Amino acid sequence: MSRSRPQPPRIAASVAAALLGLLCACKEEPAKPQAAPAAIASPSGATDVAITDKGFEPARIQAAAGQPVTLRFTRKVENTCADAVLVQGDPVRHVLPLNRAVEVKVTPPASGELAFACPMNMIRGAVVVVPR
Repeated sequence: MSRSRPQPPRIAASVAAALLGLLCACKEEPAKPQAAPAAIASPSGATDVAITDKGFEPARIQAAAGQPVTLRFTRKVENTCADAVLVQGDPVRHVLPLNRAVEVKVTPPASGELAFACPMNMIRGAVVVVPR
């Protein structure tokens, strides 16, 4: 006498196939976040940069090459690694107390960017040189 193996229920296979189809149909490419537009550096004063839950706002600041710019950083959140800011080429670690503005004077290079970041380099921003 031969014994036959029990066959898996066809309903389970149908349900699995339907779920797989739904999974594939719902898997769309997530919308890529658009880069926030760069703020334009104020030629007559400081450009405000807030430190929020989103990071540096604005994270990109347009400025003319070789023209000194003052960035006024204000940390608005307590729990952040951006309790200080480091500017590319500047050996000073600028401590950012909560809700107090700290002015940092920078001079953008002839071309490209001048980066700034939190001490852990997790939150970043830049002064971007715009062509004249």
